[in-house]
Amino acid sequence: MCEKCIELDRRIKHYQKLSSFVTDQTAQEGIRFLIAKYCADKKAIHPDQG
Repeated sequence: MCEKCIELDRRIKHYQKLSSFVTDQTAQEGIRFLIAKYCADKKAIHPDQG
């Protein structure tokens, strides 16, 4: 895995953990958006790995 993907995975895990402590609906939506964005960024870097 490349360094960029390692960093994206780190961010995804961080926000997944954070989401378990956040109760505000707007914040939850923002966290879900960021996680989806980071997952899409990973797919864009390595489209062949799906």
